[in-house]
Amino acid sequence: MLQKITNSFFARTPISKLDWQLIDESLSKSAELDLLNGNEDQMFHCQENILNATVNHPLNLKYPLPEIYIHSFLKALINKVEKYLCEIHYQILEKYTALVCKNLSGIESGYRTFIIDENTSISLKENISIISDGTTGLCTWQAAFYLAEWCIANRERISGMAVIELGSGAGLVGLTCYKMCQPRFISLTDFHPKVIETLRHNLKENQVITTRSGSSINVQSLDWMEFSRNEIELEADLVLASDVVYDEELIPFLVGTLVKLLQPKRNLNKLPSAIIACTERNEETLERFLSELACRSLKYEHLEHAPVAFACERNYPVRIYEIKPILS
Repeated sequence: MLQKITNSFFARTPISKLDWQLIDESLSKSAELDLLNGNEDQMFHCQENILNATVNHPLNLKYPLPEIYIHSFLKALINKVEKYLCEIHYQILEKYTALVCKNLSGIESGYRTFIIDENTSISLKENISIISDGTTGLCTWQAAFYLAEWCIANRERISGMAVIELGSGAGLVGLTCYKMCQPRFISLTDFHPKVIETLRHNLKENQVITTRSGSSINVQSLDWMEFSRNEIELEADLVLASDVVYDEELIPFLVGTLVKLLQPKRNLNKLPSAIIACTERNEETLERFLSELACRSLKYEHLEHAPVAFACERNYPVRIYEIKPILS
């Protein structure tokens, strides 16, 4: 019952959007049983179970969430428990009091863990702020979840392929593809030095920095401006990218990079393609991207969303495109 809370908690779902109704129902049932039995045993165990599914979970010991998030969670949990006029679990009080005594305003980063199934999870060190160190690449953006879900749903198509990801950010899509889809190899690319550093850290933390079962994964810096203009060689069967269409000035270089990566190199019966997930924030920017594709002899088609696999916010519509070259 609490697995949904565990998944949302470790994905750092905003505190107000956690499934508090589920927690409330569990607390209410425990309070009713204790009223019948004349003790607080059930409420004590209920609070302990919630704690073990969240703050005391082994994942939080290995990949700790930001303390400011845990502080907010415990505060909300205490408010829920107090409604039933029963004793707060001593561990909840101890942990909350310890955090109250700290200065949490300077915390910039922490982990988010995305639990895909009982055998697979991905833990990413991310910044709390959307923009930090002059880049937006230090946290996971919405379209990345949709693209990662597309990869999971299309794992048979990706298996054995050479994959390049553009604008990898914290690494959710690349690590999902590597762990779930068994590509021959996958290169995670970005440009900002801090993002590259964080990507390498996240690969190491997820223990996938070396070759595994015939698949390999690496991180490399890629400047779209330089790549689209110069004779730099990179080859891939499949290109992945999410939330890379946001700056009109970068669109020509992004599309130029796609043109080079999607050029048929050997087998004309097996053309490379790109899967691009775009959050619809600015219609004009998206239209500019699609127009640029047409101008550079690239065609696109809309793809359906895959089944939901990640606990995350989905505040804006997302479009997924498959992009291929137009052969003359």
